[in-house]
Amino acid sequence: MAKKCEFGKKNGEQCNADVQTGKSLCVFHDPAKAADGHRARRAGGLTRSGQAAVLPLDTPDHPLGDTREVSILLADSINRLRRGQLDPRVANSMGYLASVLLRALEHGPIEERLAKLEAALGLPSGVAVGEKPQSSRRGSCPREV
Repeated sequence: MAKKCEFGKKNGEQCNADVQTGKSLCVFHDPAKAADGHRARRAGGLTRSGQAAVLPLDTPDHPLGDTREVSILLADSINRLRRGQLDPRVANSMGYLASVLLRALEHGPIEERLAKLEAALGLPSGVAVGEKPQSSRRGSCPREV
């Protein structure tokens, strides 16, 4: 079993991290490592607070009205990413948003067709075939069969 750090926290509990080889403190509580930790946290903070990855303002908009147009955008983005002309974070966001858009483009025509069928059959919108619309009377509840 690994030896645990001897550092006592403010709440009285002992630190539960493993100690460094040949020492009684973990890397987080070793005074000799404090400067390294501070420097690493500062570098991490500086890196994270950099400029947001965005496309240049003169980047042309792509039409995205159907699946073919979305596919063209994705193919162009993949090629630009491979050439190093597109930040991977931008490409990742574009890929996610394109998948959401493709699902919306897929479901839109289906919902329109379904609404037309429901209207032709005289069904209220959103009620399944064979299902009775629920009563709007107060206090009524469906009976179990």
